[in-house]
Amino acid sequence: MIRPLTLLVPFALAACSADLPADANATQAAMPVGSLGGVDPAANGAVASTRGVPTSPPPHAASDLQPMVHDDFKDKNLLGSGCAFHAGAGAPTLLMVRDEGDGLVKYDKRLRRITAATPGREAIQGGAILAGDGVSFTVVRQPGNPVQASDLTQAWPATLTMRTADGGERIYRDGNWECGS
Repeated sequence: MIRPLTLLVPFALAACSADLPADANATQAAMPVGSLGGVDPAANGAVASTRGVPTSPPPHAASDLQPMVHDDFKDKNLLGSGCAFHAGAGAPTLLMVRDEGDGLVKYDKRLRRITAATPGREAIQGGAILAGDGVSFTVVRQPGNPVQASDLTQAWPATLTMRTADGGERIYRDGNWECGS
């Protein structure tokens, strides 16, 4: 008596070793990357689908930062040593952060609290990454020796970049990052 399993073995071997038909093209033969024996379909000229992939909004200009005055910091209990970004020498403060890492910025006619990613005098003085209310701010300070801005304040040339969650961006070049007491 022949066992049914013995009859299936030759068919199974034939199925595993079968070559693709001659009329099969490369995209039909392609398997997803990472599968056994798979190939990258893009390498075979196939077009990758972007269906279901989230699209990012087109870049656009973020709101302008508005100048702040001493009373803005006083009202928010943010007086003390720290750093401030000014769009130029003698220009008003556009962003301020204390050594403790809490700060303030104003846009869309509202004062908004921000927080430094790394608090501390040395970290903030070297430039800073801050965020709050869905907006991030990056201050890139130029290397080198500071200019004495006042008795207790030093300044470095710097750039401030503001980025919003919806793809907005505004860059302030040729500014000053002033740090002191």
